[in-house]
Amino acid sequence: MFRNLSYLYKTPLSVSVVILLTAMVVAGTLIAQTYRDAKQDLAHSALSLGKVLSRTLRPALLHDQVWQAYETITTPLDTAIRDASSQQMFILLDANHQIYVSTQPARFPMLATLSGVDSIYANLERQIRQYRAPEPFTVEDALPGKLFFVVPILAEDGVTLGTLVMQYSTSVFLARFYKSLERVAISILAVLVVLLPLGWYGGRRLAAPLIHLAECMGRIGRELPASIECDLHDSRDEIGILSSRFKRMLEELREKHALEKQMVASDRLAAIGRLTAGIAHEVNNPLGGMLNAINTYKRHGTPDALAAKTLSLLERGLSQIEETVAALLVEAKLESHALTPQDIEDARTLIQADVQKKNAHLNWKNDVAEALPLPSTQVRQILLNLLLNAVHAVRAQGNVVCRIYVSDEQLTLSVQNDGACISPQQMEHLFEPFFDVESNGHGLGLWVTYQLVEQLGGLIHVTSEPDNTIFRVTLPLTDGV
Repeated sequence: MFRNLSYLYKTPLSVSVVILLTAMVVAGTLIAQTYRDAKQDLAHSALSLGKVLSRTLRPALLHDQVWQAYETITTPLDTAIRDASSQQMFILLDANHQIYVSTQPARFPMLATLSGVDSIYANLERQIRQYRAPEPFTVEDALPGKLFFVVPILAEDGVTLGTLVMQYSTSVFLARFYKSLERVAISILAVLVVLLPLGWYGGRRLAAPLIHLAECMGRIGRELPASIECDLHDSRDEIGILSSRFKRMLEELREKHALEKQMVASDRLAAIGRLTAGIAHEVNNPLGGMLNAINTYKRHGTPDALAAKTLSLLERGLSQIEETVAALLVEAKLESHALTPQDIEDARTLIQADVQKKNAHLNWKNDVAEALPLPSTQVRQILLNLLLNAVHAVRAQGNVVCRIYVSDEQLTLSVQNDGACISPQQMEHLFEPFFDVESNGHGLGLWVTYQLVEQLGGLIHVTSEPDNTIFRVTLPLTDGV
């Protein structure tokens, strides 16, 4: 289940688990240290009290003053504690390890032994009898829930006069321990309240670039590469490396898609060209015969006025069909000389009438200064078609900019206008014949231009945005025409 969880949740959960484990370790360490400190404080306090009492009890034992000894051991305890055997109890043993006095004389009578009073004290009595050092010591395992602090009472010459046994209930220091434990718990909870949200936030921030990269990769195959835009993580870490590789892959996919699209369009235009050329050849033969028949009838016949008007209409219609068919036959190889600067200037002269009719402005710059190894007829036709298309698209008082120059062993024809923008839907079918249904012609100009550019091994590129449409044709320079 956790393996299939998104890193958007897996990372902050992992960080939160680490924080919780760290808090548990710190809390456990603090609790153990607090327990030891509380226990050591009790032992230090008890043993200090025992040393003070031992000095006070020494004269009572030397002079056998039982009542003085009793008052000495009961003075540190109030009545409530004296009556509650579960809290504290002091027992003074003589040199023979018999009870001399105690804070609970009814339970521990004089001259009795600890084991004789209650067998549960046998272990404590055995350890006291075996201990020979003059220093006080602690017994923890003699009785469950009890701590015993044993203080030997020595004479001036080091002889053991007796032994003071102080019994404390573990609840005496546990109460303090529980208060300290409460403070530790509050501190740990306060730290967790701060760290857990920060850990969750930091974990999500850490996983966000990876999640975004995964989402972008998931769009591959479902969307076109050109429509995928991702603001990926940019750094030198592993996610940054993956992001840069993905960007490179996406760019390659876009180039591949654009190339495939261009190949499909080229194949489609080539198929249309072959089809239209075939139709044009088939139409051209009977068309020529019909025009010749009309011409012969007009020369040798005696038509009346109505027949003459009808023949004139037929001739004009057939002539328009002939022009359209001629436009379809762009594969025909025309005899042409090398392209000269004057050939290019002829296109400028031919377009002037259309520019003036549209009341537009032509910005012309021809940097070709010598003859180029390109067929003049085809190149001039390409340039003229681009200019006619620009003048047709431009608004009244608009601008048409034409640039012709040679760079990197190729001729560039750039025609720009500030007319209406070409939509993406129109761009997909821009070079198909009969596409421009709104034009006054037959809609073959750009298709013919495309076919001529293809024949010359060049490329045509179109960019269009509001008030700025550019047709750019590049033609490689060959060794001969």
